Amino acid sequence: MADMKEIHSRIKSIKDIMKITNAMYLISSSKLKKARKRLLATEPYFEKLQATIYDILVRAPHIHQVYFERREHIRPGYRKKGYIVVTADKGLAGAYNHNVIKKAEEEMAKSKINSLFVVGQVGRQYFMHKGI
Repeated sequence: MADMKEIHSRIKSIKDIMKITNAMYLISSSKLKKARKRLLATEPYFEKLQATIYDILVRAPHIHQVYFERREHIRPGYRKKGYIVVTADKGLAGAYNHNVIKKAEEEMAKSKINSLFVVGQVGRQYFMHKGI
């Protein structure tokens, strides 16, 4: 059985670990707040840029750009659809990888002709294993 000195040493090491994890939590939460603030600062720019591109495309139908073609002559069920799936390289992203893959499969089931572009090792391995 452990003597009192070992027990006190164990209690002290657990308290030290608790302090370290609490400090890591505080640092990560402050970094998350800072990232959210930066994201909110870029939203008006993004929205204005998106509206400007839309205005240009609507007002200039003579501009031919292959990436913005609507292909009205092809029925909606027979149009090609491309999906960009972004997953992590390792399984340390919690439920993120699972949710992204699940959503991609749901969307791909709606269309007959799909192209899949996968970024990240987890998604690549999953879709290769499925034969997609």
